[in-house]
Amino acid sequence: MAVLGAFLAALGVADAFRDTHPHGISPARRYTALVAGLVTLIALFAAGGVTPATGLSVGVPLALLLAVWVLLDVITRTVGETAARSAAFLALGAGIIVALLFGDSSSAAWPAWAPGPLSAFSPSQVVFVTGIALAQVTTANVLVRLILDAVKVPTKAGTDRLRSGRVLGPMERLFIVGLGLAGNLTAAAVVVGAKGLLRFPELAASESSTRAAASPIIIQSSMSGEPAKGAGVSPTVPAHQGPNPVTEYFLIGSFASWLLALAGLGLARLVLG
Repeated sequence: MAVLGAFLAALGVADAFRDTHPHGISPARRYTALVAGLVTLIALFAAGGVTPATGLSVGVPLALLLAVWVLLDVITRTVGETAARSAAFLALGAGIIVALLFGDSSSAAWPAWAPGPLSAFSPSQVVFVTGIALAQVTTANVLVRLILDAVKVPTKAGTDRLRSGRVLGPMERLFIVGLGLAGNLTAAAVVVGAKGLLRFPELAASESSTRAAASPIIIQSSMSGEPAKGAGVSPTVPAHQGPNPVTEYFLIGSFASWLLALAGLGLARLVLG
């Protein structure tokens, strides 16, 4: 439990330094993110009571997988964007599997001078929940970005119009995970529905403006009502075909975010019981 929580927390801290988009960051920021992630991994191993033997045998592979995740832009320049994206997904999945299979159960307890309400939970449980929360706040944003890139969603317009999604997404995922752990998934469904209702006017306005911009312009002659010859504009097929980029960005991004929240909830229920 503590091993998995430490790995997820290390990812979350590293991604907080790296920012949401994993490409095009400065070398200083990139390696600062990696160092911050490694320090978090080691510190939470110690806080969660992970034994030195487990820390060495499991910590080294997890550190390497963390490096693959953080150095995604470097790997992209070497092997290409598609292969690097696949390596990042595999590193994340492999890290979770390694932590689940080989992370031992910790018997660490709080010191006697810490009798507060938090001491009702074991240190390994606190580390695990912290890791789940940090991963939902930052790492899930990076995953959503990678998923949007993978399906080639035209994200420029969506990013410009729906910038608050980077803030709403983590809040929404934390609500879903928290309410799910509390046994109230119905309330989580209300949160999901509310987001769609709040975004609907903006999406509708974007759809209307896109259609208006794509409509052919016909200049009528003053005498016959026929299109003026030589006007330089002809009725052509609208330039915009298919779903609105902003709508597509919202739908795929939202569903990816919800699935990641449900994955975090499922992982928490699996580990915590």
